[in-house]
Amino acid sequence: MNTNTFELEARSASLPPFRKQLRTLLQSAGLGEKPTHDVLLSVDEVLTNVIRHGLGHKSGENDRDKIHISFADFKDRIEIQVEDRGPCFDPREVPTPKLPSTKPGGLGIHLVRSLMDEINYEPLKPQGNRLRLVKYKRGRERERN
Repeated sequence: MNTNTFELEARSASLPPFRKQLRTLLQSAGLGEKPTHDVLLSVDEVLTNVIRHGLGHKSGENDRDKIHISFADFKDRIEIQVEDRGPCFDPREVPTPKLPSTKPGGLGIHLVRSLMDEINYEPLKPQGNRLRLVKYKRGRERERN
């Protein structure tokens, strides 16, 4: 297993350089073009939501305003863990939107759930969130130990 960790300021300007690094890691992990795109889109959506809604007005000036990300490359999957210190928010509890949507926005979490193979959420105390996104390298096949 190879692991990489990142600490991003909670600012939109932090996303493009991180996306570039993540794309390189996903390609090195052997993900194809479509799964790489799916993961990039999902992670971008999660990070944008953390910045816009979770940390809101924060500027990334102290550790509470940072987003911590780890990337792990396993034989059968990749895992990306995102941690923030914003208010607890479990994306698994967001209802599936009615489609087609009549208003802009509100589809990001639905998109992440559709594109990733697993989403695991853990609230952090006294506040914060840990979200683990999993993408299997061969569809939903899991290595049997």
